[in-house]
Amino acid sequence: MKRSAKLSFKGDPGVVVDKKKRKKRKATDAAGGEDGVVTTGSSSSSRDGWVAVEHLDDLKGPIMILTSATEPPSILTCSETTSKVSFVPLPEDKTISSYEPESVAQVFVAKSLPDSSKASFRSSFDRYLGTDKFGVVACEREAMGPSEEWQLLVREDGAALQTSFDKFLRCDDQSAARADADAVGFREVFQIRCQAVNKIKGKKAKQDKALDTQEMELEQMKRSQSWGGGRLVFSQEDTRELRQAKKDGLLNEALLDRRAKLKSDKFCK
Repeated sequence: MKRSAKLSFKGDPGVVVDKKKRKKRKATDAAGGEDGVVTTGSSSSSRDGWVAVEHLDDLKGPIMILTSATEPPSILTCSETTSKVSFVPLPEDKTISSYEPESVAQVFVAKSLPDSSKASFRSSFDRYLGTDKFGVVACEREAMGPSEEWQLLVREDGAALQTSFDKFLRCDDQSAARADADAVGFREVFQIRCQAVNKIKGKKAKQDKALDTQEMELEQMKRSQSWGGGRLVFSQEDTRELRQAKKDGLLNEALLDRRAKLKSDKFCK
């Protein structure tokens, strides 16, 4: 049976919760999580809800794009029947930081593009958020191209989204979404929010990646250093170059260069 890529939330009409999964989830919680580690209420709550996107690495999975340029604040929403997108006001008792999506039309699936600071946003109706050279914003294409690529510019007050036409997404005074601004101002700054659990996973993956290169360097140091009375001498250079070298397939060469600079390697005299 083919699975739909369409997003759904608990409580939506037609959404059925698997009772077996629900029982398994309850049993897992009672046992202290999948790894058998008891989680406190605070750590569990830190993985729930929606949090601010602070880095390109956070743009992963479901996201919301909100603005405080309107009164009350509003959220970018995609029409299910047409390609139109617009900013829809939040309920009066909700704030940007406390708001959770009430419809799949308010959620986009973000995906960072490899080796760039750009990302794509796919609506829950399998169409990509894009624009044309005139600044018309719509969700009409099922395949991604340059017009559906957005560059994230993180600021202290939020984030701006730049198009491939070097224009910025904005919310105009009629709550319409446009992408024709030449510079970033109040109406071009958005609060992009992602699921907390995805942000935590992204940070852990980043830490694990850094740990891999550090452990490899440690093992090479142990095998290669010829002096120090058991004391290992490490390079003080940034490990980011090692991660880039790993991507380029040149990790061993980069490690050799770092060891040679230390002048404590019996194979790098």
